[in-house]
Amino acid sequence: MGAEREPIAVIGTGYVGLVTAAGFAELGGEVWCVDVDEEKIERLRRGEIPIYEPGLEESVARNRDRLHFSTELAPALEHARLLFVAVGTPPTYSGDADLSAVHAVVNAMPASDRHALVMKSTVPVGTGASIKRLFSEQGKSGFAYVSCPEFLKEGSALADFLAPDRVVVGDDGDWAGDAVVELYSPLKAPLVRTDIASAEMVKLAANAFLATKISFINEIANVCEETGADVLEVARGMGADRRIGTHFLQPGIGYGGSCFGGDETVLVRHRGRTTLMGFEQLWRRLESEQDAVDGVIEPADLKVLSWVPGEPEPMFLAVMCATRRDYDGEMIEVRTKMGRRVSCTPDHPWLVSDGLGAEPERKLAAELTSDDWLPIAMGGAPEWESTSAASLLCAVEVAEISPDRLIVRPKPEEIERLVGLPIEERRSVFARSASAAARTGEVRRTGTLRLDEAERAEMSFAGSTIGTTKNGTHAHTLLTLDRDFWRVVGLYVAEGCTVSNDRDGYRIHWSFHPAREQHLVDEVMAFWLRQNVRAKSYQAPTSHLVKVRSRILTAWWTQVLGLGRTSYEQRLPDLIWDRPAADRWALLSGLFEGDGSCSLVNGGPSVVIEFGTISDELSDGVMRLLASLGIVATQRIGRVAKSTKDTHWIRIAGADQVERAIELIPERDRPGALASIALQKKRIAPTGYRRWSDGPAWVRVTSTERRPYAGPVYSLEVPYSHTIVTSSSLTASNCFPKDVSALKQLAGNSGYHFQLLTAVIEVNELQKRRVMAKLQKHLGSIVGKTVTLLGVAFKPQTDDMREASSLVLAARIQADGGRVRAYDPIAADEARKLMFGVEFADSPLEAIDGADACVLVTEWPEFAELDFAEVAARMRGKVIVDGRNFLDRASVEAAGLTYEGIGR
Repeated sequence: MGAEREPIAVIGTGYVGLVTAAGFAELGGEVWCVDVDEEKIERLRRGEIPIYEPGLEESVARNRDRLHFSTELAPALEHARLLFVAVGTPPTYSGDADLSAVHAVVNAMPASDRHALVMKSTVPVGTGASIKRLFSEQGKSGFAYVSCPEFLKEGSALADFLAPDRVVVGDDGDWAGDAVVELYSPLKAPLVRTDIASAEMVKLAANAFLATKISFINEIANVCEETGADVLEVARGMGADRRIGTHFLQPGIGYGGSCFGGDETVLVRHRGRTTLMGFEQLWRRLESEQDAVDGVIEPADLKVLSWVPGEPEPMFLAVMCATRRDYDGEMIEVRTKMGRRVSCTPDHPWLVSDGLGAEPERKLAAELTSDDWLPIAMGGAPEWESTSAASLLCAVEVAEISPDRLIVRPKPEEIERLVGLPIEERRSVFARSASAAARTGEVRRTGTLRLDEAERAEMSFAGSTIGTTKNGTHAHTLLTLDRDFWRVVGLYVAEGCTVSNDRDGYRIHWSFHPAREQHLVDEVMAFWLRQNVRAKSYQAPTSHLVKVRSRILTAWWTQVLGLGRTSYEQRLPDLIWDRPAADRWALLSGLFEGDGSCSLVNGGPSVVIEFGTISDELSDGVMRLLASLGIVATQRIGRVAKSTKDTHWIRIAGADQVERAIELIPERDRPGALASIALQKKRIAPTGYRRWSDGPAWVRVTSTERRPYAGPVYSLEVPYSHTIVTSSSLTASNCFPKDVSALKQLAGNSGYHFQLLTAVIEVNELQKRRVMAKLQKHLGSIVGKTVTLLGVAFKPQTDDMREASSLVLAARIQADGGRVRAYDPIAADEARKLMFGVEFADSPLEAIDGADACVLVTEWPEFAELDFAEVAARMRGKVIVDGRNFLDRASVEAAGLTYEGIGR
């Protein structure tokens, strides 16, 4: 393969371009690589490969003398006749391919009769004809054009290039096509030489057929479930036929399927508790409650923090389903300017903007560039009033302490009430004692009794204390969750640890500087004194320790509140996510004062606030908690000398942000910090992020790093927003495969009537009609019945009526002799133009009045807030068909209504 070959140029050094360049260099040719990204070109010149692909780095290093990297087109035009185009063509929001980068290349070409563009980028059918027409209009008709689609598979791309299944060349039968065929001739691969449009169609048809095989076996899997057959055995039997083959006959959740790695995190509200957890941890929790079916779980009572584009703050929204699937391929780590990073599959969609305030659009992870900006969810205060106190009694079970070994000291009036009970009732309370009378005297004298006795006496625990029989520490059964409490929690997260075993005891420790942090020692000691807890301080050679010794308090601290036992496993307590802003600031102030710093940049006047931790979970939580308070922090990850674990440094910079976060600076240092900031002559806008209105902050993508991965990947479906707020508050689009209708549109735009995809969409249309069967099941004949449609728009937050389900439903109900009443907060005017004979109401309750059944069509948020007791009182019938699985089923049924979901 080392023979001298014709020199070529590759325009675009992304995944396809770099593999193509390395492949031709392996064949012995000189390759000029051109890209507009100066940073990427500099890295390539240094031998740094911006993507991971097995063998690629070694190939580039091996062929350094043959590979030339530049941001200028002129050297490539001088040395090479064939210019391979490998620029990105991502889908736009409408589903069409974005050919702006291709057109930029076309416009940059000079008039020439010795050069040819060779198209490697994935483009619609007809692109070649369009480019040739542009060349003619620009006076460049001598420029030749060849279509040479790529069929590289991630994870084996270089091997695929050097040993392809086939080489497809589409040309006009001229010198350019001959030259491309000659370039590939050393590979001895089957050659498909055809016209340009057919070559473009080969790429589309191949991908569509693979998708069809996957969809087919998934349909067979559904039939197998109904008939009791085993789809794996069916696929094995089918695959034995050489005409069919075994490839792409593995049933699953469908072709594509963009997902996150199990370590990426989401903030969820499940069963009333808010928790920050990884996808893998969330899946285990859901799986403990219900079995997954084909890797899919429809969770009960699960919400996830999500952002609706256009809204100022994120909110908790219902999760329709969670999925898990095995994956063997590449993951892409998306890295941003502020140090945030998230790993996902290459086909995962992201919301991106241009950093200048443009409306966000969706773009795949594999296609992200340094021109893209990603949203950071900001704000998101709790949606309800937080409790003012927490009970230690809920730790009794997790501490595994028998109630008869816990001593309660209730209020004196509770003791007097107990000792005044008739002797028969006291015998029941003191069932473990030989003499109720003697035990009564003991309780009266000591003012204490065992927990099991107090429970049998149905005592009030308000104002009481509790402790074990082996320890003199008796804490208030109720801990006040005030700012002082959260300060102490923050100091523990920064400086604390616990000991929890029978040999060494049960203790909570705070460790401070031996000389300079006496005020923090005093603060922790005073807090526990107010809780009736004995705390002790010890002066050690290298630290000043505060210790609280209590088995039940230690169990509550770590297993109920959820704090870590060591610095490696520290985390924010779940409860903080439901607390108001003042408590969040209090925790963070303790955290930063305990193990943070405030310093001047180069002597001032700029000020930075920093905090470091070796806990991955704590770092993620702090970044999220700061974002909830309007602070965009920077994260840097590195390893200090002699450390076995990476450290996360979290930094707050910029005069406006430091002033907003002034509570994180110790009170004695605040005047100096504010005075230094006041000396700034000009406040420079932040360079790492942008925020041009109420809503998210936006951070620029700095790079995407590929790495091999084999293991499970996870995803969530949030119907209303189609987004989730993931690690470090970066917000991504939903994780599911790209819309089938978008693929149909792309094929249609290319002049290809894709019958199979059309059939798939027809199935979707039939799904709308299945609602009629649900109505008929409960109402019988529809004749004379009134059916209310809640929402008529295609989707919420729009008045778009194109392909709206309400159009089909209304027509079918009217055709069957029923009356239709509807309400939509926005789309009513547009709907009136299309839905004849439908009565439109001015409110949901007006629309429901006297209805025999109600169908939720569009998941407007206000419908989730309906008073279903009033809904039931107003309806003549009692049937609710939830066409989006959006409503709270329990609330609907509790009101006496019949609930019908989809697939439930």
